Amino acid sequence: MGEPLTLTLSRGDLTLAVAPSIGGAISGFWRNGLALMRETPEQALRDGLVRLTSSYPLIPYSNRIAQGRFSFDATDHRLALNFGDHPHSIHGNAWQKPWKIADTADARCRLVLQHHPLGDEGMDWPFAYRAEQHFDLDPEGLTLTLVLENEDHRAMPAGLGLHPFFPKRPGIRLQFATEGVYLNGEDSLPTDSVPVPDDWDYRDLRDLGEPRVDNCFKGWNGTALILFEAEKTALRLQADPLFSHLVVYVPAGRDFFAVEPVSHMNNAINRPDIADHGLRVLRPGERLTAKVRFQVESLP
Repeated sequence: MGEPLTLTLSRGDLTLAVAPSIGGAISGFWRNGLALMRETPEQALRDGLVRLTSSYPLIPYSNRIAQGRFSFDATDHRLALNFGDHPHSIHGNAWQKPWKIADTADARCRLVLQHHPLGDEGMDWPFAYRAEQHFDLDPEGLTLTLVLENEDHRAMPAGLGLHPFFPKRPGIRLQFATEGVYLNGEDSLPTDSVPVPDDWDYRDLRDLGEPRVDNCFKGWNGTALILFEAEKTALRLQADPLFSHLVVYVPAGRDFFAVEPVSHMNNAINRPDIADHGLRVLRPGERLTAKVRFQVESLP
């Protein structure tokens, strides 16, 4: 028999399920049976449908690269279009690869992915890298550490992100603060940044609503709060400063939403100065490391 599809970690009232072979994804996060992230259908696990999981990593970049093309260090690169008939490359390639379990215990595990750009793999990403995810569960929450190391002989553009989905139930409230938001053109790519419109302004805690937002916010202060009022439970996101941007996706008529800590704006690699938009350049052997904390709190 093969390895099980999920690895379960437990500590106190919290349970986390991880699916290493399905994009290194989280397949569930619960407190005493209450789903704190969107639950992954069993059939989706059997079919390896990472887009239906609870959360997956965005490595070595977040969101879209226009038409799967970019130029870096005077070299033009073309990526595979990895999202069905979508015209852009999206979310890197780590979410579409099986990860290996490096070590595990009752309340923690470490997953590893190594990418070598040989043959068709070079169309996924043209630079060699190593990635790690560290899941550490304690009685008050989950700390997830992402690591990205450049194993190529060349400098590499690099970013990190996380794509957690949350259940949209009655009584959901949301709070986060940013300096602005990028509007999207008809091609789903960002245009100019503007002050946050009233419909998308969550600086003060408010009902989630149906704002029809699928945009990248800039100047995020690294914290967000999700309240499950009916269940008297709060989930507080606390991200390292590397995650200076936040993608928020609240689709109309769906039973989930996403609040995604990311290091850079969408399509940053095709901006004149990528560093101004959060993307980093890693020299050979250099690495990025950043954490996202999911703190679980009880409401009075």
